Amino acid sequence: MWSHFGGFLMVTVAGFLWIAIGIAVSKCSARGWNYNIVQGLTYLGASLICAVIVGGRSIGAGTFEFSLFGFLMCCLAGFSNFYIYVFTAKAMQRGPNGLVWGIMQSGLIGTFLMGMIFFGEKPSLPRVAGALLILCGVLVMGLAKDRKSPDGQGGKTWLLFSLCAMLLSMITQCCNTLPSYFPEIGENGASVRTLGMYCGGLLGFAFTTLPGLIRKRDFGCRNEWIIAGILMILNTSASLIFFYRGLDMLAKNGCAGLGYPLSIGVCVIGFSFYSLLILKEKFARLSLIGLGAVCIGIIAVSIR
Repeated sequence: MWSHFGGFLMVTVAGFLWIAIGIAVSKCSARGWNYNIVQGLTYLGASLICAVIVGGRSIGAGTFEFSLFGFLMCCLAGFSNFYIYVFTAKAMQRGPNGLVWGIMQSGLIGTFLMGMIFFGEKPSLPRVAGALLILCGVLVMGLAKDRKSPDGQGGKTWLLFSLCAMLLSMITQCCNTLPSYFPEIGENGASVRTLGMYCGGLLGFAFTTLPGLIRKRDFGCRNEWIIAGILMILNTSASLIFFYRGLDMLAKNGCAGLGYPLSIGVCVIGFSFYSLLILKEKFARLSLIGLGAVCIGIIAVSIR
């Protein structure tokens, strides 16, 4: 009983902490700061912290437990995760931040579908209805006109970037969840999995962003370094302390596929309130209906 409740509680707290990522992307997009630099600095700092923790625990235990499969899956998730926010930042520069965030995070249906199709998790009526609501909500938000894009045309450029981010989000979440289904070959513990995630993000940063920054001798402004430091602390805490441990606890109860829907649901709802109350974004009624459908769908998908 505690394992089940504790798993839900841990991934929920991780979702609250992830709201900071959306706020950071929104701030950088609005003020012309380079979020790719913020990502790179965050991944570098978090990787060093995780490496020290992994090394210290291995020395203390006198042994080093390591699953190559689990580590590579987390690396792939991190690599994909870097490009999620490349596309998300571009979308937020062109469209309404709340809708962009909601569409991107709708990629959580990937883990639901993976759990149902490949691992026999029962597709209950609420979960199927939730997945359909998410898809319909994304479609409605894409068709609705918004008030930020030029000529109120809904932009369609921001929508394209948002859908690319959504697809990458599906890949990231499936790769992150997969090791929990194979504990005998994928079990690494939260610290090694977090290290793999951030190492993958560093690879994405090194491939596409770092060469240009070196040529321009642009290593970030003071505000970008401050945001990176804050995100490094929050993201590392979310991953090491809450999310991966909660995901494994849920997997033991046969519902690992609910880990991402629950945490992302909290994240989407929290950022939606931020965009409405703090950013003062005004959505068309159809856009609000679509966003509401996504939020309700996320909650429904989380029902076992």
